Amino acid sequence: MFLHLPFSFSSTLQHTVLIINTVILIAALIVVELIYSEKPRAKRKELRYFYPLFLVLIGILIFAAYKQIKVS
Repeated sequence: MFLHLPFSFSSTLQHTVLIINTVILIAALIVVELIYSEKPRAKRKELRYFYPLFLVLIGILIFAAYKQIKVS
């Protein structure tokens, strides 16, 4: 019923994705901290648009770490 691709992830690809995801997450946290740390609380309303991005990145990071622990 669902499309199954004949592709399995190699451990090298999983390591690369984990590193890229970690770098993106750290960069996003640094950018948000630098931009919003100096603004007053009333002007931080658009910060809530970053929460889904952070949740997705953290979820992918946890999933990738779980996959690496499971393989090891």
